[in-house]
Amino acid sequence: MLVDIHSHQIASEPNIKKFFNLDITEEVLNFDLESFFGNNTSVSVGIHPWSVSENTEQLDFLEAIISDSRVKAIGEIGLDKLKGPDLKLQEDVFLKQIRLAERVRKPIIIHCVRSFNELIGIKKIIKPKVSMIVHGFNKKPEVATELIKKGFILSFGKALLDSDLVKEALKLCPIEQVFFETDDDQDLDISQVYEVASKVLNISITDLEEKIYQNYLELYL
Repeated sequence: MLVDIHSHQIASEPNIKKFFNLDITEEVLNFDLESFFGNNTSVSVGIHPWSVSENTEQLDFLEAIISDSRVKAIGEIGLDKLKGPDLKLQEDVFLKQIRLAERVRKPIIIHCVRSFNELIGIKKIIKPKVSMIVHGFNKKPEVATELIKKGFILSFGKALLDSDLVKEALKLCPIEQVFFETDDDQDLDISQVYEVASKVLNISITDLEEKIYQNYLELYL
């Protein structure tokens, strides 16, 4: 079983455990969730930092569905210094979503752009017990090492296919702190990411698949 920990593609695929991401925008507040859930049994739901607003309806909506068994993770949520509203508002909503995730004991999928110091600081202060997965990791090995030491899990996607630095970052990560994803790339198949990762890590596709699936199981033990 392949695990795609973060995807924006709705269609389900056989032999792939896919986490489809649902961003709680203003439009989603009136979304037919039952129709949506009918096609997706593993969903991550959260308020993306680009979508953060002072409208409390977003958090109310999240709180109302967060205990649903089909909601497997909270995300993607986080911080972005390049896009979105004021960082203080982003941090406030991020903290509230972390606390909701703690309440229901579900892992967090994190979007982080130029805010890793803030992210590490928040984790140090709050000390959440749920897993925190940094999605779409595409930074230097030094950043990967720092995040791994702080207990974060890193998810690798398209950048792993294109960047030697990201390949080096993957080599530094304990396999227990690794996931893979397709994100919003419609042309990327999760098997491509596994294939590249197996070569980088010098292990078979079968062994890699088993290890990552075990990571998925560990999220809910």
